[in-house]
Amino acid sequence: MLLQGGLLVTGEGVSRSDVLISEGKVVRIDGDLPHELAKKTINASGKYLLPGGVDAHAHPTFSDKIDAMSICAAFGGITTLICFVGNLPAWGYPGKTEEIVSQFIEEAASTSILDVGVHAILTPEDEPRFSTIIPSLIRKGVLSFKMFMTYTPRTPNMPALQMPDHALMNIMDLCSSHGGIAQVHCETGSCIDYLAAQSLSAGNTTPEWHAPSQPPLLEVEAVTRAATFASVTGCPLYPVHVSAKEIPAVIKYFQELGKTSIYAETCPHYLTLTNDEVLRKGPLAKVGPPLREIEDNEAMWKAVSDGTVSVIGSDSTGFSSAEKFGGPENKAKVGGDISKFNIFEGTFGANTIEHMMPVIWSKGVNEGRITLPVLVKQLCENPAKIFGLYPRKGTVRVGSDADIAIWDPTKRQKVKGQHGNADFSTFEGFELLGMPITTIQRGQLIVEQGELVGKPGGAQYIPGNPDDAAYAPNGFKIPEQV
Repeated sequence: MLLQGGLLVTGEGVSRSDVLISEGKVVRIDGDLPHELAKKTINASGKYLLPGGVDAHAHPTFSDKIDAMSICAAFGGITTLICFVGNLPAWGYPGKTEEIVSQFIEEAASTSILDVGVHAILTPEDEPRFSTIIPSLIRKGVLSFKMFMTYTPRTPNMPALQMPDHALMNIMDLCSSHGGIAQVHCETGSCIDYLAAQSLSAGNTTPEWHAPSQPPLLEVEAVTRAATFASVTGCPLYPVHVSAKEIPAVIKYFQELGKTSIYAETCPHYLTLTNDEVLRKGPLAKVGPPLREIEDNEAMWKAVSDGTVSVIGSDSTGFSSAEKFGGPENKAKVGGDISKFNIFEGTFGANTIEHMMPVIWSKGVNEGRITLPVLVKQLCENPAKIFGLYPRKGTVRVGSDADIAIWDPTKRQKVKGQHGNADFSTFEGFELLGMPITTIQRGQLIVEQGELVGKPGGAQYIPGNPDDAAYAPNGFKIPEQV
């Protein structure tokens, strides 16, 4: 296959380049390759050629499991999903964490249309086996381990996930010793419980009470604590979905301290949406940390642009609207009047994966907040580097997997739902300019001119290589984090 006449985007810049693909790999890149070199030529004139997106934050657990979520992702220009998997009976995944990871990899191989990597979720139930789980999974190519500093047994509609401080440090010490990286959901759970209980006891349960129960200060405290633990143990750290305007300064402080590598992640909804969405849509816009304000959005854009934040990940959960209300009976009871809904009974989560890259293109690149090379770094190169998938994934270069999104900068779309089982998009109503029209994975067409042509059964598990990870001594470094 030959992609001819397109503008190739990498983290270094944009160039007019033809891309020749053979046996699933990029084999040649040049300014003018003859069409006789390939059996199939795609005319990419007037289009951009981007590396397929690497979504480092996917939860294919609810209405959109990996089959449906991979379809949504492919329509959004994504070709690799790094999915959270763990011992979570409340989410339908009981058993030993290592066994659940193996089961997920088998499921993805047969039902996904896109390649997958894995992050392991660790819960307090895993504590007796940390020293077995972590080295075992790292040998299997699972380099990253997620913990929560919130979601106690008192949190409605959530399993008990909050990890005690001593267990956080134990995990970080094991990651540091074996070549792993710690991912942490940073909010102070005990304070959230206290504030939520105060609201409930006072009868303050409508949507406007969601944000005050999880204020920015609790994110600042938790990021500081997690980064302190990581610095003490020498563990690479990846704070997930940071949202508050105060956070970049905290991240920068610990990055400059230099005790360990710290890579922060934000999400498209923390760049483009505010708490006004919760007031209008109630639980459909309930996420944790909460949507904040315009000044927080702008602070996140600046941190993305200057590299303080390293990755934009979707944090997509694939919930149906009924699941977001905590069940169909709750949704029916409220009818169309969100003001009647007890926001504390709603479920945390967003449906963002299909429109993440187009939203960042429209709101970031088109509006001058970031450049195209920064988009590629944040959504393709950096996540692949951090989790040991680069240069196989996250770039278009000779020898890499031929994962490419052909992008039409003139194509318009108004967001209305998505392609999976979930019945709404978090970006409902967004007017987008610039969309992927064709998505290619390992040289195979998955989406062609807006139509799904890929079939399940060809997906591969892509193990992370700890020696290649950005935080490893000889790994592929992120320029802002040398």
